[in-house]
Amino acid sequence: MTNPLSGKLLYAFGSSIVNGHLANVSFVEDVAHDNDMQYRKFAINGATTRTSDPNNILKQIKAAPSITPDFIIFDSWANDAYPEIADDPAQFGEITTGFDAELNDQTYCGGLETICKTLTAKYEGAQFILLATHKTPARELRIQEKMYAAAMEIAHKWSIDVIDLFNAGSFNAFIKSYQYDYSYDQVDAQGGNHAYGGSGTHPNADGYRRFYDPIITNKLLSFV
Repeated sequence: MTNPLSGKLLYAFGSSIVNGHLANVSFVEDVAHDNDMQYRKFAINGATTRTSDPNNILKQIKAAPSITPDFIIFDSWANDAYPEIADDPAQFGEITTGFDAELNDQTYCGGLETICKTLTAKYEGAQFILLATHKTPARELRIQEKMYAAAMEIAHKWSIDVIDLFNAGSFNAFIKSYQYDYSYDQVDAQGGNHAYGGSGTHPNADGYRRFYDPIITNKLLSFV
């Protein structure tokens, strides 16, 4: 039986969870290789949603090819989820009314709305997916929850699909055994992600395979 994802084109934008941290291997390679898909990964470690940081997700999108892929997946808050951002209205920003308001992309909310608006304009007809990444003890939970709530409201406003590994998906790295078994900080002896005992932020090979790959594959299959 032919795999309906075979030959489809996936673009991936975002930060280190999408890129794959120091090993530069993530769910993107897993899902693409497993399903004979084409892919381009533009995510960069440390990228922010706010354009006040020169390493930002919007810059990735603007620099990407104009060819429209079948699917686009991106994350948003990993490098914005700090108290000095979330607790400062000038940096957190606000969600606008309507779709033609001026957006301040130097704030978190304005930056994420700008990402959504730019993607939908540049890649009309693609299926867009915001990846809500798992809970990590490397960030304050209340801050993650605030970023998540805003991201969900913005995604719904712009009709962006969501893969929710934050409040679902069974991967909560605040649980010590999950943090140890499914995340890594330093690469293994071969430079890969088959390492353990991380801070909880970056999934290792097992973390991607068990928690990220199946739910992402199923979401992509739901579009075809």
